[in-house]
Amino acid sequence: MSDQPAAAAQPAGLSRWQFRTVLTVLLTGQLLSALDQTLVGTALPTMVGEFGHLDSFALVVTSYLLASTASMALYGKLADLYGPKRVYMAAIGIFTAGSLLVGLAQDMTQLVIYRALQGIGAGGLVVIAFTIAASVVPPRQLGRVQGLVGAMYALASLFGPLAGGALTEFVSWRWCFLINVPIGVAGVLALGTLLKLPATRREAKVDYLGAILLVAAISTLVLITTWGGTRYAWDSAVILGLIAGTVALVVALILCERRAPEPIIPLSLFLKPEISLALVITFIIGVATIGAYFFVPIYLQVVRGNDPTTAGLNIVPLMMAVMIGSGASGWLIAAVLGRMKVIVIGGVGIMTTGLYLFSLLDADTPAWQLWCYLAVMGIGMGMVISKLIVTVQNSVSGRDIGTITAQANFFRVIGSAIGTAVFGAVLSARLASESSGLSDSALGALPDGSAVLYQDPAAIHALADSAPAAYEQVVRMFADAMQTVFLVAVPLMVLAFVLCWFLPNTKLRDGDRGHGHGAPGGSDGPGAPAAGAAEPEAVTVVD
Repeated sequence: MSDQPAAAAQPAGLSRWQFRTVLTVLLTGQLLSALDQTLVGTALPTMVGEFGHLDSFALVVTSYLLASTASMALYGKLADLYGPKRVYMAAIGIFTAGSLLVGLAQDMTQLVIYRALQGIGAGGLVVIAFTIAASVVPPRQLGRVQGLVGAMYALASLFGPLAGGALTEFVSWRWCFLINVPIGVAGVLALGTLLKLPATRREAKVDYLGAILLVAAISTLVLITTWGGTRYAWDSAVILGLIAGTVALVVALILCERRAPEPIIPLSLFLKPEISLALVITFIIGVATIGAYFFVPIYLQVVRGNDPTTAGLNIVPLMMAVMIGSGASGWLIAAVLGRMKVIVIGGVGIMTTGLYLFSLLDADTPAWQLWCYLAVMGIGMGMVISKLIVTVQNSVSGRDIGTITAQANFFRVIGSAIGTAVFGAVLSARLASESSGLSDSALGALPDGSAVLYQDPAAIHALADSAPAAYEQVVRMFADAMQTVFLVAVPLMVLAFVLCWFLPNTKLRDGDRGHGHGAPGGSDGPGAPAAGAAEPEAVTVVD
């Protein structure tokens, strides 16, 4: 949707009550999104371990990321067709229902399916929220709203891991999801009764075929990275068939997007080398950095023996460093440099160092050393993640800024989904290899044989009392496996570091491009805010 028609349609001014209503509605969706992103990391090892599938946790993460990514690309078009208020209510409703079902899941299959349902709703929480804000909040106040949203993400990043750990340890991991239900219900009720939304709507053509092909292609690619070398040999008929299917689906997707009137992935935007290069770097960083969010908690809870609450506390230095790196680099760009390249190069270099330091972690690493490693990684992440989004935003006209922002987030999340699958497969392969090397006496001492290795961290910790000799071998096995996971990510970051040198050192624009409040900027965390696609034709209707 176009911001200019939206601005024309909005009232001359908002009363204090109207502004608070819009702000409350907007922040409700952001609270749900932020809580989900920050609570789950510390709860994840216990969640999947309860069902005896600690080695398959990547499926839970990937199903959510794939669903949210695919739906994110569709929500903007659906808002054009049906109005942002209705679509936002549907997104919150789907997310809330998915949260309830995840909290009630009884096996691994249900957990994966319900997490995907939750992801479908999550895709619209941020995109449609900013669409609503841009349609009713004057431009001079929109920056203030975005600042509050950024502050919420920052606070959630600090307290979410701790809260997730505390809920998991003292109540149940299920409450990390059930807590979303009352918030979601309140949000839907507030939307339906309080929000009177002047909206923009136009006739839009939704690229459903493109969305289906995209999800299918990414899903087969994830299956290749998850099953290859673990469940099936790389030269097996299953893997070779999946590879052939992925290639065919990608070709079909490109042909579809070239012909679609309003493609879900506008290929024309990628003709600029600087945009294509920035998106490739964004994808690689998404692949490599997923370990900081989902694999570090496994290291903390299994290798170091932290309970979930302590694990949440130990992740706080990473989140604080992300905030510091983002704020300091943002100030340096705005006040001194006026350019992005040197910051991105420095940030990727620091992240590469951080991942290498992670590969040195073991059960005996002192706490202060762990915190320093996390801080190094966090500083680099803060310098890079949102800055790459600004890089691509600076390369397009105002009309395309919403679309390219969504695409930048899309590539990062897809990278995270692929990274989760790849590193999950690496972890599974190493665990299988290491478990085969356990001594007969150690295996005999394990209550359920090698199956205990894939249960929740508490079951593994119990071995310290029931089978101390076996416990030492199990911890060493997990430590070696985690070191391999982080070490595999290092060459990817080295590749991203090299590619960064080829980015143009373009001076960032100061002037208004006619799209002054359409792009929300971006949050330095998973699922950072993304604007919906900007469209020029719009008419005012009553939502």
